[in-house]
Amino acid sequence: MRYVEEREFALRLVVRCEFPDDYEGELDGYEWAKEMPDITSELFRVAVAALQKRPGWKLRGGNRGRPVEEEMTLILERTFEAEEPPQPPTPN
Repeated sequence: MRYVEEREFALRLVVRCEFPDDYEGELDGYEWAKEMPDITSELFRVAVAALQKRPGWKLRGGNRGRPVEEEMTLILERTFEAEEPPQPPTPN
């Protein structure tokens, strides 16, 4: 098995809507959030486009068992095909 190191970065998007005091609850079916699928799809496309431009890296999707409406995982892997992998420093 190959040795693997990982680093993580999380971008968490919280979408909110504040209502007047006389609001009766979620009877509108979260109408205020109807654009969420478009917003999250656009955010995902922009992130993928930006990461795919990076030479020496391979991008793929991942899955942590969460619904895609709640979370999308991207895995960015360093590739050493065109270059030598970094070597540990030599002792002096």
